[in-house]
Amino acid sequence: MSFCPTHSSMLVPKEDRKNKTLRYACKLCDYSEVAQSNLVYRNQLKQQAEDILGSVSSALSDDPTLSRSDEVNCEECGHKTAVFFQSTATGMNCLPLVFICCNCGHKWVSKTD
Repeated sequence: MSFCPTHSSMLVPKEDRKNKTLRYACKLCDYSEVAQSNLVYRNQLKQQAEDILGSVSSALSDDPTLSRSDEVNCEECGHKTAVFFQSTATGMNCLPLVFICCNCGHKWVSKTD
């Protein structure tokens, strides 16, 4: 974040169309400086795998296109069949599996060590 040396106001991004560059300019005077980077703002969304369960519908257990496993035990009802898919949560170094029980709809994330 840069500030005007005269007014101490925050400089705002402006396009210099003639030179095709990005500049930061003061709104109160003519002061401006060339931006060090062409990136003005980056919004990085990070979501933990456990947090994604709230946005996953239990109805996905009826989706015939999802992979199924008969080798997992539901913690809620003990049923052995569940659908699963890879979570795209970015807060982890891996892509954990999200499971949905085909019997009761309980959702859980595979334990990664």
